[in-house]
Amino acid sequence: MTDRTCLALDLKDDTALIAEYCRLHERIWPEIAASIRDAGIIGMEIWHTGNRLFMVMETDASFDGAAKAVADAANP
Repeated sequence: MTDRTCLALDLKDDTALIAEYCRLHERIWPEIAASIRDAGIIGMEIWHTGNRLFMVMETDASFDGAAKAVADAANP
């Protein structure tokens, strides 16, 4: 069984900063992809319109959003 989690985020309304953010996120490091998979996230899509990001995650039963947030905060 999978679950779906949806998140929305409003970025600072600055076209140049948003373009740079998108450019930096076109390709992610292998370590980040591994941490996403290891957390139980089996699919992820992110859309943006204007200054809003919208993410949909498909997760398996092992996913714990709070634990992933703690792990991400501790990861340099």
